[in-house]
Amino acid sequence: AHPWAPVLDSVPATVLRTLLLLGAHPAEQAAAAAEAAARPDPHAPARLRACVREALRLYPAVPDLVRTTRTETVWRGVHHPAGTRVLLPAHFHQRDAEHVPAAHVFVPGRWKTPGAEEDLRMAPFGHGSGRCPGERLGLLITTALCAEVLRRSRITGIRPVLDPHGPLPAVLDPRGIRLTLTRR
Repeated sequence: AHPWAPVLDSVPATVLRTLLLLGAHPAEQAAAAAEAAARPDPHAPARLRACVREALRLYPAVPDLVRTTRTETVWRGVHHPAGTRVLLPAHFHQRDAEHVPAAHVFVPGRWKTPGAEEDLRMAPFGHGSGRCPGERLGLLITTALCAEVLRRSRITGIRPVLDPHGPLPAVLDPRGIRLTLTRR
């Protein structure tokens, strides 16, 4: 199997979560829909791609990253030798309110900041040698699917109901998402 093949498993959940988040944020949905309508090229909708990245920051496709330390590391006063395997809960560090502004809120605009894709605090695809080899394909497919829906329909989230201004739930099971699509 190709190293990028597993990314295809996460596409449906990411599409549903992104559309639900857009349903809770009508202004962002309108802007993303206008961009999608103006640019039929799936590579072009930068705003919608930022929405997908933000959905993945909030609800990572891979909940935990396993890394190996390269050098001796001291963490909270405990020494760990080089070669120590470390479990990094992606959900925790991508929503760490001490280090990520508006950590529990849908803010796609954060991805327009230069260097955002390389920011270690926001790593929906990982970084360095552990970066997901399917990142580009996953973003392309997910963005294209969301764009196609937005070109044709207005989305309203039915379940769960999300607070557009308050903190989002920590878990968003895609099997429980219900959307209403109204023809544009």
